[in-house]
Amino acid sequence: MLFLVAPLFVFAQDSGKKKAYFFYLDTCPHCHNVDKYFTENGLYDKYDIKKLDASVSPNGQFLEELYAANNFPEDERGGVPVAAFADKFMVGDKPIIDNFAAEIEASDGAFQFPDPEGGVSATDLSAHEGPISPESTVSASAFSGQNASAGNKKNYFPVVIAAIIVIGAGALIVSNRGS
Repeated sequence: MLFLVAPLFVFAQDSGKKKAYFFYLDTCPHCHNVDKYFTENGLYDKYDIKKLDASVSPNGQFLEELYAANNFPEDERGGVPVAAFADKFMVGDKPIIDNFAAEIEASDGAFQFPDPEGGVSATDLSAHEGPISPESTVSASAFSGQNASAGNKKNYFPVVIAAIIVIGAGALIVSNRGS
């Protein structure tokens, strides 16, 4: 019986990384401060943070749709850097640097990227990894495909191990019945 429920424990333990969007502009020194903070403190490794250049057409529109879907006050919109996760928005380098880690840890809804269900799909976004610079921007499909394949390998490994244990235990039980 224990072998049948073991895979459920594996799924419960691997809930994945919390996810956030980081909207920036290449020419924004405050954005570079946040990027440096995320890098130096290992936050890009600890969380799944997608960097989105707000000057790229679908990214800026997507940010506006996120704001509207979450009723973020219009008088507080417009500046970068912006960190968005669950239904939370942090605008400006100081608020992000001072509060991001604590806020995302306290958020129960940050295990999925926010999606406004509006005109721009998350698959239309242009995201990249590495330091903020115009040369490092790649298509969203390349970004998500790269992360999805690496993440899937890590997420399925415990399940495969549990399945092997269950199959081995079952074979052991069957072979012992015949003796």
